[in-house]
Amino acid sequence: MIVSLLAIYLVFSLGLAQAQNEENDCKPLKFINVTPDAFECMKKKLQDYGIEVPPGNEGEMSEKGVIGSFEWDGKSVLTITIKEKPFWVSCETADERVILFVDECKGK
Repeated sequence: MIVSLLAIYLVFSLGLAQAQNEENDCKPLKFINVTPDAFECMKKKLQDYGIEVPPGNEGEMSEKGVIGSFEWDGKSVLTITIKEKPFWVSCETADERVILFVDECKGK
């Protein structure tokens, strides 16, 4: 009986972990017309928020359980991917926050 319950628990736990991992896989967001000034604006704002931003045009950042990566082609295309996030935050919500943030600096 205990072995059966343990087996059911392990199967359920593994399935739940896989489901949570799939929920954390957000699609990359691609932004066009991101000027060098807009890209530097974004990096500065993140640093002002206390988020460590790696030098260069690509890297990984994290804050409060959210891990994301960015890649800028050095001209105009910026790709941002949310790699991990709390399970209660949907990819759509995370994407909306990223879009608002990028739009703040693109408008300058």
